[in-house]
Amino acid sequence: MKLFLVAIICLLLSFSSQSCILRMGIETSFAPYILQKTESIQTTENKQKTDSWSGLNVELLARLAKEVGCTLEFIHSPWLRSLKLVEQGELDVLSHLSYNAERSQHFAFIGPHQQEVIYLVGKTESFPGLTSLTQLKSSGTSGIIALLNGAYYGDELDNILNDAKNRTGFVFIRGNEDKQALLLNGRVHGVLEDIVAYHYWKKQAGLPTVGLEPLFEVYQSPVYFGFNRHTLSPERLEQLALAWQQLYDNGELGLIVQKYQLADFQFSLPAPASRLPSGE
Repeated sequence: MKLFLVAIICLLLSFSSQSCILRMGIETSFAPYILQKTESIQTTENKQKTDSWSGLNVELLARLAKEVGCTLEFIHSPWLRSLKLVEQGELDVLSHLSYNAERSQHFAFIGPHQQEVIYLVGKTESFPGLTSLTQLKSSGTSGIIALLNGAYYGDELDNILNDAKNRTGFVFIRGNEDKQALLLNGRVHGVLEDIVAYHYWKKQAGLPTVGLEPLFEVYQSPVYFGFNRHTLSPERLEQLALAWQQLYDNGELGLIVQKYQLADFQFSLPAPASRLPSGE
């Protein structure tokens, strides 16, 4: 028995001491979760642009990676392409991933790092009398709604999008910044938006946000860091889940979240409830 325990301890220590690189799929800025800064660096031949990344999700994941002896490499990729790259073994982790049975074939879910609440955001006059998805399904909408291509907004909206008549009221956008730009430029009448992200871009100086309001809740779900279960070992996934729990318990994750609170809108870090592949 003593030899068995010694073997387990040695195994865990070996994972802690081994360096690893976690390749994170990341798109354009999605405040407060992902913030992109592009800088030009003069080389001997020409100027080259480099991206640096920060934000709530980046800080939380970087702290988790450090706890298990890993570092992060950021791979700039739109959301739908990132999902494909995970399947191809070219990415190790995504953030803001909601759970469903199909995704569980490819991901282990560590966290959650946020309770995501999605609203239809737009101007009331563009959606007269519309107050729920149930109503949208039965009556349709005169306004055009943009949503992120490849994102999961719950079964009820999936059923609406599978109806050819209702689907014409939606456009699918490759990135969050593009989705927001279409709304602010009047190209669409509404967007499906995370409520925290809405409060962040509502405060940005110079944006034409007057009259844009959260009209009704569409879907809410815990969202996780999704780790590629085919590029990471079961032992590494277990180690990540345990590390997340420990960082939550000692308050380090909460301190990171506190930095991103707004004066007029508060949000919290959910209690750990990681979902690892069965039997691992």
